[in-house]
Amino acid sequence: MRGCRTVSSMLTRRTILGGGAGVAMSSILAPRPAAARVALGGESPLRWVVFYGQTANEDVLAGYDIVILDPAFKGSLARIGKASASVCGYLSIGEIRTASPAFASLDRDALLEENPSWPGTRRVDIRHPSWSASLLDQQIPALLSAGFKGLMLDTLDTPPYLEETNPSRYKGMATAAVDIVQSIRKRWPDISIIANRGYAILPRLVDCIDAIIAESLLTTPNLAGTGFVLADGRSVELQMRLLEPARNRHPALPILTLDYWDLSDRDGICRIYGRERALGHHPYVATRLLDRVVPKPACEASL
Repeated sequence: MRGCRTVSSMLTRRTILGGGAGVAMSSILAPRPAAARVALGGESPLRWVVFYGQTANEDVLAGYDIVILDPAFKGSLARIGKASASVCGYLSIGEIRTASPAFASLDRDALLEENPSWPGTRRVDIRHPSWSASLLDQQIPALLSAGFKGLMLDTLDTPPYLEETNPSRYKGMATAAVDIVQSIRKRWPDISIIANRGYAILPRLVDCIDAIIAESLLTTPNLAGTGFVLADGRSVELQMRLLEPARNRHPALPILTLDYWDLSDRDGICRIYGRERALGHHPYVATRLLDRVVPKPACEASL
């Protein structure tokens, strides 16, 4: 995908822990001008956190390399980013919450059905001009004006999923998602852009983004829906194959993993961290609602 190739040329090489799977990870968020893309140097693994609550200890958040927050966060973004933290705001690409400030002004022709897994969230026909206008002219400028220095793009799986389930009705949804990410990178070349999954379009995005989140790589909800269990080997293997465009890019794209687990099971959390590290990833283990800042376990103290 040539549209964002100049971005990857700005990235600097950095050695990241490799491991048993033979996955060699290098690269980190690109160096950038002051008040824009934050350069993360050194040889240590990335420390990152995603938190969707409204308040948290800002000094604790400032200790991370990457901090992903909900736009409704009420703390000081400047204080969090005063050291080296790259502070990114949540942005949904394929869906919109009905409680979002942008919902009222969106053309109703762009709205699709509710996502049954997330009540109060509507899927969006991202091919509709009003949606790209909402993102590029309203939502993103609002986030950047609030002090965010980057974006975490969520629901990138939704457009290609809709196109796969109904090709005639949703033809071009996947390409529209790629076009939107390209447009974001072109308009704001110096911000950090992190994608959550979006595996179906990842080969066309790897040169436009600075990192990818592999959500639920090693863990999955249990059958009762009351907690989480380790994912089976075939599921993990499939995701690893889908992540190959990130690993094969030169320099490689950092893979941030987000797994969910019972926080009282410290040994289980340590095993998840250890396995993700062995795969060359940068792990974070949290609760499903992401409403707590979960510190890294004691087994990570030396990292």
